[in-house]
Amino acid sequence: MTKALLYRRQAWLFMLLVVALLAPLAGQAQTHTVSGVITSDDGSPLPGVYVLVKGTSNGTATDSNGKYTIVAPADGTLVFTFIGMRPLERPVSGQTTLDVAMETDVSELDEIVVVGYGTQKKSDLTGSVSSVSSKEIRSVPVASLSQALQGRAAGVQVMQSSNSPGGGVTVRIRGGNSIQGGNEPLYVVDGYPLYNESGPTISPNDIESMEILKDASATAIYGSRGANGVVIITTKRGKPGKANVQFETYLGFQEVRKKLDVLNATQLAELINEGIANTNADNPTKPPIAPAFTQEQIAGLGKGTDWQDEIFRTAPIQNYYLALTGGDDKMQYAITGNYFDQDGIVINSNYNRASFRINLDRQMSERLKFSSSLTFSRSKRNQITSDTDGGSGAGVVYGALNFSPTVPVRNPDGTYTIDNRPGAIKINNPVAMANDIENENTTSRVLGTVSAEYTLAKGLTAKVLFGTNLVYEKIGFYLPRSTFSGLQVSGSAYLNNRQSAEWLNENTLNYKTTISDRHTFNIVAGYTLQSGSSEEFRANAQNFANDILNNNSLASAQQANPGSSEVLDWGLRSYLGRVNYDLDGKYLVTLTGRVDGASKFGKGNKNAFFPSGSVAWKISKESFMQQVAVVSDLKLRASYGITGNQEIGNYQSIGALGTQNYNFDNKLFIGYAPSRMANPDLKWETTTQVDVGIDAGFFNDRLLVTADWYRKKTKDLLFNVPLPVTSGYTTSLQNIGKVQNQGVELGIATINVEGAFSWTTNFNVAANRNKVLDLGNAKDVPTGSASGHLQLSNSGILRVGEPVGVFYGLEFDGIFQNAEEIANSAQKNAKPGDRRYVDVKQDGAINSQDRVILGQAQPKLIFGFTNNFSFKGFDLNVFFQGVQGNSLYNINRYELESMTGISNQSAEVLNRWTPTNPSNTIPRAISTTTSYQVTSRQIEDGSYIRLRNIQLAYNLPSTMLERVGLNSAKVYVSGQNLLTITDYSGYDPEVSRYGQETLSQGTDYGSYPSAKMYLIGVNIGF
Repeated sequence: MTKALLYRRQAWLFMLLVVALLAPLAGQAQTHTVSGVITSDDGSPLPGVYVLVKGTSNGTATDSNGKYTIVAPADGTLVFTFIGMRPLERPVSGQTTLDVAMETDVSELDEIVVVGYGTQKKSDLTGSVSSVSSKEIRSVPVASLSQALQGRAAGVQVMQSSNSPGGGVTVRIRGGNSIQGGNEPLYVVDGYPLYNESGPTISPNDIESMEILKDASATAIYGSRGANGVVIITTKRGKPGKANVQFETYLGFQEVRKKLDVLNATQLAELINEGIANTNADNPTKPPIAPAFTQEQIAGLGKGTDWQDEIFRTAPIQNYYLALTGGDDKMQYAITGNYFDQDGIVINSNYNRASFRINLDRQMSERLKFSSSLTFSRSKRNQITSDTDGGSGAGVVYGALNFSPTVPVRNPDGTYTIDNRPGAIKINNPVAMANDIENENTTSRVLGTVSAEYTLAKGLTAKVLFGTNLVYEKIGFYLPRSTFSGLQVSGSAYLNNRQSAEWLNENTLNYKTTISDRHTFNIVAGYTLQSGSSEEFRANAQNFANDILNNNSLASAQQANPGSSEVLDWGLRSYLGRVNYDLDGKYLVTLTGRVDGASKFGKGNKNAFFPSGSVAWKISKESFMQQVAVVSDLKLRASYGITGNQEIGNYQSIGALGTQNYNFDNKLFIGYAPSRMANPDLKWETTTQVDVGIDAGFFNDRLLVTADWYRKKTKDLLFNVPLPVTSGYTTSLQNIGKVQNQGVELGIATINVEGAFSWTTNFNVAANRNKVLDLGNAKDVPTGSASGHLQLSNSGILRVGEPVGVFYGLEFDGIFQNAEEIANSAQKNAKPGDRRYVDVKQDGAINSQDRVILGQAQPKLIFGFTNNFSFKGFDLNVFFQGVQGNSLYNINRYELESMTGISNQSAEVLNRWTPTNPSNTIPRAISTTTSYQVTSRQIEDGSYIRLRNIQLAYNLPSTMLERVGLNSAKVYVSGQNLLTITDYSGYDPEVSRYGQETLSQGTDYGSYPSAKMYLIGVNIGF
């Protein structure tokens, strides 16, 4: 029985169990009429309070005098809810009169949000901060916390770099500031700052809330690491009261969202023969090339091998989470465990993670409190990507698209086929690659903090925090003989071990005071130290006697290749301060400053000061607004500040020596030579940002609107500047150039319907415009990765006035139809049926001077749209997410439309040009190799709208819960990526082959496809 089939059976058994739990229970309670008066905590009657019989849809509302009447079971429970008041539950207990006094809920009117080194009321924020609650995080089952941010906050773009299990995620907050430095945000987990390309590896189930700090007023408290935004993560902590146990699990399966249409065996054989005939016609003086297939062979080919069907599968996914929380007024605890396991839709790809967390809080006395957070996690990923074949540039998915359908998966002797077709190039068999290549990444992490808070005097608190982050990572790779690449070297093995250790010490003072009931101050001052070191070694060997030992015995190889090792250290010392001032609850001022000293920069440039200031005016608190009933809240904000970026790697400011191999007297010697030029003037990238925003509430906060306009300018960009060959170096890392990001953000939250049926909506949209302002002495700088094609290394360009990440090439202009068109063109050697390009320079030749900007990787709009519906215990969550205005570089089209027959072709080539089919999009078939050109044919619109998640849940009624001894129980079904609206021709528009690399965003080259996901889950509390 396959693993996928086993999980499907488990899912069906799980559903049957759920149905059994939901079966109607015998017996109906006796009902009678209950009436009463609802008042506030000051004794005033409350009109419009919603009164509901718990576990039913039977409800009513109080009248203008706060009175209500309802029919309820004698042993039932009434639930009272009202905006701005704490919800209450009262047992009927046979009573006919039940009066209730409700208390003001300060947390709902003034939600507390976590900011750098403290907390604030949301209504008192002067900076731009977005919040994502645990409810929003849990509504979409995801593998990483970075994915939980997608579409949830205005101005936060989350891109799945790879759709493979455990694949990387790219996060951009208000666009990218750097060209070659880091662009990922800083994550702060329970007070510990981390910079990690894919976000911290903690379970999303553990997260209580996430705050995204976006403008300089909010991020300047993190100084040299705040330029790319900050994501503050608060994990679940215990609360006084009865111990609570929460168990959540879901099971499901995944399917490939889309397959690409390619030629079958018969169609490809016909194209190959046609290309040979066209080539013979082009060269009448040369000996003709014989057809690759006879008509008898073509007649017997049929559809041949569907390589996509061979590598794709229905893949299971499962998640288990258990949490124990509770405590008393002296000590609170939260202990959680999580196991997540996901198989990929490509055979032999998978990811699993196990984590354990314990959070403790102990009130030692009225003045002293201890807190601790400790997480252990271990993840393992078997990575099937486009570069797991030992560097030949043809990955599993790429191979499935290009390998010839005219050959089988295996030869008659059981070995894998490596001949793409007789006489053609040999590439790796995609099934052999997926099944036999090992590319396993195992990461173990310990992340913890312990802190003590002591009240020195009224309003004055001192806090000392110590933390550590320990990571051990192992990568094991083996390329066997069953692949073509492995056969050439008789097996190749690679091992990489890396361990890193960080420690953190933060010492802060916080002082809160109010003077004359008008002037409120909240002051934070601190001194922090953080340091880290890492050790890494790499070893590789090839030419093994057999593949039995895989990469577990490098000593058995006949050829040991040179390995490498390194030790790195870094340190950061900081002084920080912030003053929040509140005058009459109407006028707010925040001043922040941080001094950072970092070891990464040159002598004399290691220290920098990062200040910010912001103001806010609560207009709704003014007397002239009290009669404007429609406006319940109105606040204007403005901020300006400076932040930095230090993510450049270690020791970049100093010169370095590298090993070099020399041949003396036919003997190999290893020596040292300069490999990097020193730059003692190297310093931070500095980002200045101005932000103007408005927060508004209407109709008693049934409509909430947040809008921001911002402008960010980054100077002293860290960039590898090309050097003359005579210098002895190729590049030098220098501070040159400027980049600007400017945009608007809008967030809208509405309560559309309240009562037995409720409907709420959240919508956010952001538009960002990125532009290069200066590149020093350079005018245009070619960019782009080689992507396996040497001709494509300059697929992009950096140009002043244009965004970072534009695609640069020739403009496709259709197909030559006849000799007259060729004679009047700049391509005199073309033939009818060949591709035509625009002669931009109009000099009668097509060359690099005719290249133009064809598109940009950065979207013009990003948005998220969520609707939540509730009725009679049922909850429905519908979440759409998308981007508009970006382009994708579809490198796959080079092979799929090469028309040479060397590899399989897209089904679109069935409409290729022939004398009887004058196509103007697909050229004629040929058999000679053509040079690749970056053209508008490969640059496609990457816009999409996606139904990211739809979830239907049922909350079991209290009457049923009481009989089975549960506090809560929810059963749900969920679907992800069920609908995607896009014009992109590839597997998925959410793709970036080169991960977080800024200059090669939006590139698709054999990328792992996305999957549709179907889940069923249960959440139980007792």
